[in-house]
Amino acid sequence: MMDAVKSKEVVVADRTGLYLVRVGTQREVIPVQAGAISLSRGEHIICRTPRGIEMGEVLAATHPEYIETATASKYIRKSRPDDELLWRQLTSLSVKASTACQAFLYGQAIPDVLLEVEPLFDGRTLYFHFLGTPSYETEQHVQELSDIYQKSVASSRFASLLEHGCGPGCGTKEKSGCGTGGGCAVCAIAGGCTSK
Repeated sequence: MMDAVKSKEVVVADRTGLYLVRVGTQREVIPVQAGAISLSRGEHIICRTPRGIEMGEVLAATHPEYIETATASKYIRKSRPDDELLWRQLTSLSVKASTACQAFLYGQAIPDVLLEVEPLFDGRTLYFHFLGTPSYETEQHVQELSDIYQKSVASSRFASLLEHGCGPGCGTKEKSGCGTGGGCAVCAIAGGCTSK
């Protein structure tokens, strides 16, 4: 029985290219149109959603009769190892930056509870998740919260490597630890350069 169900899922996926994908810290399940690309449960993909560029986890193939296909998000590509590393770094940095934002609200005597700040995969889009609806006072400080978040992330070693690489000659054979010729961004994400 299990094999028959599995075969049916593959046929549906191949014919429609429509999948249910889990995205975001709120674990929302959304439809993603992947065209002729065949995806498997548990695969991580990069997709364009109404919120922006996001990392998602494929849950199942689905059929258009169950989903409003006009609202389906768009598949960009399967996640690569450097995407996974970047995503882990973004989410790790988000914890520290969220704490800084919470401290700011506390320091301003604003009673709203900030649960977390969620970065999207592009690293520039932020979603602030509050317990309940934030007050007008909090809404007036959104830009400050965003600045605090960005400053906290920008002060990390990872952000420095992404922006500057490991220094002059990064990504060249002359620089100790590089040698891939892939350039600063590749070297920085891989953390391949250890000398300063």
